[in-house]
Amino acid sequence: MTLSKALIATVAILNATNSVTDCSKGTSVFKLTSGSLLPDPVIPGKDSSITLNLEIPPGTNVNAGTAKYSFSFNGIPFAPTTEDLCSDVACPLLPGPYTNTTTSVFPSGVSGKVTTKIEWFDTANNRLLCADVTARL
Repeated sequence: MTLSKALIATVAILNATNSVTDCSKGTSVFKLTSGSLLPDPVIPGKDSSITLNLEIPPGTNVNAGTAKYSFSFNGIPFAPTTEDLCSDVACPLLPGPYTNTTTSVFPSGVSGKVTTKIEWFDTANNRLLCADVTARL
C-alpha cells in the first residue's frame, strides 16, 4: 500500500462516526449482512435508529430466547441487561432475509465513543447474533 493510500484509509477511519459490525467473526447462526445507526453522526437528545439486516439460514425457527445488551462509554463498560428476545423482536424468526429497526433517544451530554453490543441467543444458548454498534461524537 502506498503512503497516500494509507493516509486516505487512516483519514476515512478517523472520520467514521457510526459503525455496525459482526462481533461473532462469522460464528453466529444468523448472518449480519449490513447494519446502520442513523443519523450519522448521532445527535444527542434526538431519536436515533439502529437497523440490522440479517440472513436467517434454512431450517431455523426461533420461537423464544434472550437478548443481551452491553454498553461501554469511552471504553468503560456498564452492566449488561438481558431481556426476553421475543419481547424485543417479532417471533417466530424464520429462514430468509430479516430486518430489525429499533429507535430510541440518544443520551444528551455524551461525547466520545459509545459502543453497544447486541447478542441474541436461542433457548439452547446458541448465539444467533452478535453486533457491535459504535457511535463517535
